[in-house]
Amino acid sequence: MNRTYVLRRAGVAAASLYAVVTLVFVAVVLVPDPAPAVLNYYNVNADQIPALIAAKGGNQPLLDRYVAYLGNLVTLDWGRSVSRFGSVGPPVTDLLVRHAPYTLLYVVPALVVGFTAGIGLGAYAALRRGGHVDRVVQSVGYLAFGVPNFVVAQLALVVLSAQLGLVEFTLGTSQGKYYAQGAAVDVWTVDALVQFGIVATILAITLAGGQVRYARSKCLEYANADFVRLARAKGASDWRTMAHVLRTASLPLLTGFLDDVVTTLIVHVFVLEFVFDLPGLGQLGLVSVKARDVSTTMALVVVVVTVAILLNFCQDLGMGVLDPRVDAD
Repeated sequence: MNRTYVLRRAGVAAASLYAVVTLVFVAVVLVPDPAPAVLNYYNVNADQIPALIAAKGGNQPLLDRYVAYLGNLVTLDWGRSVSRFGSVGPPVTDLLVRHAPYTLLYVVPALVVGFTAGIGLGAYAALRRGGHVDRVVQSVGYLAFGVPNFVVAQLALVVLSAQLGLVEFTLGTSQGKYYAQGAAVDVWTVDALVQFGIVATILAITLAGGQVRYARSKCLEYANADFVRLARAKGASDWRTMAHVLRTASLPLLTGFLDDVVTTLIVHVFVLEFVFDLPGLGQLGLVSVKARDVSTTMALVVVVVTVAILLNFCQDLGMGVLDPRVDAD
């Protein structure tokens, strides 16, 4: 892999990050904040409205806010959170550090299990094309991928909690019931781990459903290749043959896995944490958007976009390593 290719991909990643951060900043800042109108409707002290606008930086010129924001972004001085009516909260970086472990606790196991199970089942089904195993894997994969995870999440709430009474989902705060921004949750208890395990299982099922279909279709392209027939002629087992097929199909499978990671960060995290009231980054983002907390909202956007762009950059580098023709182009 030559240096020019790496620098070119790094430049594209940096430009993409700057463009997305700029667009989101403008969109968040220019949308009117309803909080002053609400205060005015309830005849609140007139001095409180300018104080609210000043707390959220609304009394500064847009360009000055933008330049200051870029400078603070580089120095990791992301400001303090501000509630809907102007109350100043803890530093944004503290909130991110406090909430991120709750998201990682179910996302990381779900990604590992979903990707491993989906790739393995898809590849094995491709080698058993047309058989009973292939039909079962395809059916389960279509069902897992086709049913939205928020539907599965609601069913889990109804069946496991309301009807059977096996699990009580109370992860929102230490007392349960309602989410509180920045509230600490003791995850090292049996009840909490069971709840996080259920959420991770739901996410893993969705991810595995997509990976099964994708892995099967890619492995079918090599199921009748010369190297597969040669391996079978030498008496290689199905598992050994599957390993050869997966090695050949590693490039598109890597792309599919990284796409699933980005989708998880952008969609699934927010949906599952809203349904289960989990105290993670998704819930923090929903609360921040409702409160028009620009600092926290922008920080979450930066985190998600940075991870997505870094994954895309790693994907480009991986493609350059696995397929030298990409580097040459």
